[in-house]
Amino acid sequence: MSFFTILTLFILFFLYFPNYTQLKKIKEENIKLVKKIERLKKEIKELKKNIKNVDNDPYILEKLARENLGVAKENEIVIDIKR
Repeated sequence: MSFFTILTLFILFFLYFPNYTQLKKIKEENIKLVKKIERLKKEIKELKKNIKNVDNDPYILEKLARENLGVAKENEIVIDIKR
């Protein structure tokens, strides 16, 4: 009787162990994705805030245009210094 019990446990171990490891990997991946989603939600919130600020403040719009697009005022010389 104990031989069959051990044999049954051995068989069950080899049948379910791969599923257990796969489940563990899936749970770890799920945790990573949840953290990424939270980070992206924060980034979206910050970008929406920036969009609202740009719509309401022309000075911020000018600053962004100068920094990101290299826009210059009339009769202004732009010097691009590479670091």
